[in-house]
Amino acid sequence: MTEQQPHSCVTCQRRKVKCERRHPCSNCVKHGSVCEFRAPAPPRRRKRQSPDPDVYVKLKRAEELLQGYGIDPDHLTNDQLDKPQAGTNSETTPIGPRHGVDTSDVKPAADQRPKCRLQSSTSAAVSEEFKHLEELLEASDEEPNKTGPGIIQKAYDVLHGDGSGLLFGFSNKGDLKRLHPPTINIFRLWQTYLSSVYPLTMVFHAPTIQQQILEASTDIENMPDSMEALMFAIYYSAVVALPPEECEAMFGIPQPAVVNKYMLATQQALNNAKLLKSLDLTVLQALVILLIASCNTIDPRSLWIHCGTAIRLGQRIGLHRDGSSLGLPPFEIEMRRRLWWQIVVLDTRIAELSGAGTSMLSIPFDTHLPSNVNDSNLNPEMAQVPPERPGATDMTFCLARYEFGNFLKRSSTDFFFFEGAWAKPDGPPASLVEKDRAIDELALHLEEKYIVHCDTNITLHFLTKIFTRTAIYRMRLVAHHPRRHPDKGVSMPPEEKEYLCRLSLNIVENDNLSHSNKSADKFAWYVNMNFPFPAFIYLISELRHRTRGELSDRGWTAMNEAFRNRIKYIAAKRESPMFKATSVLALKAWQARELDAVAHDEPLPEAPECITTLRSIFGDLPVKGKRTSISDPSSLQTPLSSTTHDDHMKPDLYTGMTPASEPATVSGMNSTEWSPMDWPYWDELIQNWDPQMAEGSGQPDSPQAQAVQKGS
Repeated sequence: MTEQQPHSCVTCQRRKVKCERRHPCSNCVKHGSVCEFRAPAPPRRRKRQSPDPDVYVKLKRAEELLQGYGIDPDHLTNDQLDKPQAGTNSETTPIGPRHGVDTSDVKPAADQRPKCRLQSSTSAAVSEEFKHLEELLEASDEEPNKTGPGIIQKAYDVLHGDGSGLLFGFSNKGDLKRLHPPTINIFRLWQTYLSSVYPLTMVFHAPTIQQQILEASTDIENMPDSMEALMFAIYYSAVVALPPEECEAMFGIPQPAVVNKYMLATQQALNNAKLLKSLDLTVLQALVILLIASCNTIDPRSLWIHCGTAIRLGQRIGLHRDGSSLGLPPFEIEMRRRLWWQIVVLDTRIAELSGAGTSMLSIPFDTHLPSNVNDSNLNPEMAQVPPERPGATDMTFCLARYEFGNFLKRSSTDFFFFEGAWAKPDGPPASLVEKDRAIDELALHLEEKYIVHCDTNITLHFLTKIFTRTAIYRMRLVAHHPRRHPDKGVSMPPEEKEYLCRLSLNIVENDNLSHSNKSADKFAWYVNMNFPFPAFIYLISELRHRTRGELSDRGWTAMNEAFRNRIKYIAAKRESPMFKATSVLALKAWQARELDAVAHDEPLPEAPECITTLRSIFGDLPVKGKRTSISDPSSLQTPLSSTTHDDHMKPDLYTGMTPASEPATVSGMNSTEWSPMDWPYWDELIQNWDPQMAEGSGQPDSPQAQAVQKGS
């Protein structure tokens, strides 16, 4: 082989691959091509335009502004600005701050439409200064940059690190090529994602991504960083959704090890793709998929902070502005809408789990809901968005969830009254009638637009009905919750308490229904993520005082089934304080039922499986020393109920309602108001038990012992 040449061979230049610059090069030898080296043609010198007469005045002003931002113009040579950062993704098309202006009345030509928009605000002085600076600096450049990042963006690249290690702990780019699964497993994981994850998330267009995966999997070595991040996110979410035995059969190691492997690989891939600096929609899609799949494994308090990262990245790309006002292509408009609304509902759900309320709905945004169309109706080359289809589509499940976020967004008119009730700070609180009216209209809107078109024989439609109606029940539970009363429910009428009990029971029974459909097992990862904890706890607290009757019988049947559905998960969490406190609440509730039977000279009821299992762990609880709290709304005895059971698959409380194009809202209502996760309330409720009681057997005071003594 000859000495190294100063440039690539003709064949490698034409194929746009890396050449080792020796004659003959390995690429040409491998493909049997003639390896020829020619000096590249000299670059064409562009004709310099006449400078603006005031260009020197403008440049001086530009230098002053740069210095004001802590940038020394004397140290920014063209070589420094044009030097690419290591690991920069060539597929990313970053857009500088000059695109941050309000373009609602200006639509760029089709070939000049930017792929991203930054925060648009006429009152944002910094954004306007950046726009002006970029224009000035480019006007003075002999070879202005038409497609790459702006000059100030390049300056930031030179002067600052990207901060990737701040988020995931990786500070350097890592080689992930060896971590990709074999090609056959890539497609198996992709099919798992399509069947088990994609229908519930819809953050991209599956046919388009499938073609990109086919191309990328045949050339792993030259895969763009953004595509690699998306593929690892897909691997990760797919192994989370796989049944444990199937996952182990595919990889030869237990599922937790596989999940951990691909979680770390996805984090490294996002670091490689410069997540915190990227304006690539694909990178943000990968992050959102990672966050969704991590809901069952990562502490919600930490996950909510990472959701904040996704929100900020979405704002920087401009997802909070509807693409139709930015002159973007129809296909891109739809993809941006899908991604933004998935971030909205994800942040809302994780905020509930973390007990933090939600910041998402306090952010002004005008992004429309995605269109109710199938993936087959969309393609990247379409000239306009197809008309929405009446009835169920691929988007129905996601759209039904987005409707709740849209309802809260339209209701949250006061963004700064974060911990308030359903009223502005200077106005009266909304009445219970107003709350019920708004929920009734939302329920009717969802029923007529989505639910009525669902076929329960189709698994996704079945889950759409279950989850949508459960969400309505939860909103009603929050609206009527005891914490909304000045005395926390102490003076709540008996019929109102019974209504709350029935709502909680309906929620738990609906959760059980989602487990009863075996065809829905592939969505078990998502069902488990949405366990109705508040309704579960409230139902247990009510069963302590409803010791007989139809509601009591239904309640214990539902509790036992819920326990059976999650026995594997419960077994793994036996040492959790939450599990211990909830278990003792359940034991106390059953103990009250047994004591009631003893008081009425009746045989003790047969303990359900959940109580038998919990007693094997904690033993029987003593009656003496029992503590109650007046802030526990169910500590007051309530009359027994004989009302019939609501049918879960029928509309709920639509009496007197008429169809409406948009459901009503409650002015000034805050998203925190809708959250059932009132952590101080639930903490007080589940802490109403004595650990010392749980550790002792308590046999002398047990209902069984009392029954024996009474019989003797």
